Amino acid sequence: MVLGENLVDQNTIKLPNIDLSDNPDIETAAKLIFRESIKHLRSNFKKFQKSGNPAALMQIRIGMRRIRVGLTIFRPIIPKEVRSRFNREFRYFGNMLGHARNMDVFLQVTLTREAKKAPHKKAYSELRLHAEAWRDEEYEVISRELFGGHFESMVKEFDKWVSSDWSTKLGRAAKKLMAKPVAPFALTVLEEGGTELLNQGTEDEHLSADELHDVRKYAKRARYHLRFFSSLFNEDKVHEGFQILIEMQDCLGHINDVKEGMIILSQIAEDVRADCYGDVLRLAADILTDASEEIDQHLKQFNDLWKRYEAFSIGKDDLRK
Repeated sequence: MVLGENLVDQNTIKLPNIDLSDNPDIETAAKLIFRESIKHLRSNFKKFQKSGNPAALMQIRIGMRRIRVGLTIFRPIIPKEVRSRFNREFRYFGNMLGHARNMDVFLQVTLTREAKKAPHKKAYSELRLHAEAWRDEEYEVISRELFGGHFESMVKEFDKWVSSDWSTKLGRAAKKLMAKPVAPFALTVLEEGGTELLNQGTEDEHLSADELHDVRKYAKRARYHLRFFSSLFNEDKVHEGFQILIEMQDCLGHINDVKEGMIILSQIAEDVRADCYGDVLRLAADILTDASEEIDQHLKQFNDLWKRYEAFSIGKDDLRK
């Protein structure tokens, strides 16, 4: 089980398919990708604003990260000052949302699966009381930041920039690149992204939990690359790549969620009542035991997926005819 999957419901608003099948020029492709991405971001912002839905908050974070990847992909045709500004803004809001997401995972999964164990009911109730208070504080901060006006203003400015004439601030080489077909550009992006990922995990058995989280970031990037340009390639090859990257991301995500959950558990344990502390420690021991067994399984699965990814390639012969 992937811990974060409980934050996705059947009504989750996801990025729609991006149709580049007619192999447009790079500028047209970039603008389509950014327009669909910002539309996805706006839709989830409105949903979170209306209901406080954790899945919508998670999609906002994903959407901002996806846009930052897009800014990196198309950096040769984006003025540096534009790229730096929006990247800084989206990173700020994304980091702010990260801890709230970890708290949601801790509450909805780490604690919830222990709720029915009779010996731990008192400790569970005490931990949940403090965790919910902490989580509510995080959401209050997020609501103030997201609904204070700056976020919406930044999104509007990004949308306005996407619709503008980029060429007015670009040199001759960038203007020439913008007019080229996107397929060769996409092939380069996928190749470079795959190489970057493989370079991160060449000695995965020696990597720390934090370093494995970095590997996951590169797996996400490779997945977003494939997501953006999937309509250019044969469906079977795209599906193969997605399956490997999604499962790899899920395995590494589980490990990171456990790491973050243990940090949260230790911090919350400092605030529990003294008469509950012994039971809280016993509950924590059970959680750690369950988590250690699951991590062993996910590390083994990750190693198998890594070998599959090393053998995977997507190239010119996989372009749709």
